[in-house]
Amino acid sequence: MCKPPTNHGKETPSSSNLDPPGSSSPLSAALHAMIVPSSAFLANPIATLKWLNPPYTARRILLLLFLASFLSLTSLYAFHRGFRRTVQFWRGMAPLVLKYKYVRLKAERIDRCDSEELERRLDVYREESAPRLVDLILSMGGIYVKIGQVMSTIGQGLLPQQYVDALQPLQDGVPPREYDEISRIIRDSTGKSVEELFEHFDEVPIGSASIAQVHRATLRPRSEGDEPLQVVLKVQYPEVAELFEADLANLEIATRLFAPENIEVAK
Repeated sequence: MCKPPTNHGKETPSSSNLDPPGSSSPLSAALHAMIVPSSAFLANPIATLKWLNPPYTARRILLLLFLASFLSLTSLYAFHRGFRRTVQFWRGMAPLVLKYKYVRLKAERIDRCDSEELERRLDVYREESAPRLVDLILSMGGIYVKIGQVMSTIGQGLLPQQYVDALQPLQDGVPPREYDEISRIIRDSTGKSVEELFEHFDEVPIGSASIAQVHRATLRPRSEGDEPLQVVLKVQYPEVAELFEADLANLEIATRLFAPENIEVAK
């Protein structure tokens, strides 16, 4: 049960009272100062370089700070795989976190619901968000899938039941990656193509997991007279080792936001 909010006879100011037509608040003025020249810069950067010349007014300083931040983030995203991985993770996780915080805030502070109604609303949210969380895990791959598999088996008491149930399909394995990606991983790690290394390479894997997949192959003889050697090749996904620290940091932050009582487990 929830109690309707009361305003004790006070009229809530409307948006028109807070920012009447024709007025210019400091925030809107600052945003205008950044957006207008920055859009002009993107359209015609050479002509807009005059903004880099003195005198440095407040508007120009805001523009320079905006451009410096934009260029820094763009460079990080282009050249730093850990940062790019973090952006990919939070692009999917942030809407889930914000919706969770909104559901709790609305129930506790606005509608003033009791614990039973709060839990009912959270159950509805979990039913909606659990499939999206699994989709995010599958898209990230690597350690995210491995942890999802672990939590689907030992998550009772640590995660709400809706999430434990949604993670169960991860126990059946994950979809293998395309052959083009596997051949690129082999070339990057050995400096040779699949055709140079193997007489035969089975493009369909015999198994796939969260961090690698396995293929049958036949090695080319090293010298004349040698017999071709049949092998089973395990191809590890490169981001597993390269992005391990970034992935763990993202998971720890997500745990602090969703279930701070389990932060020691996440560590």
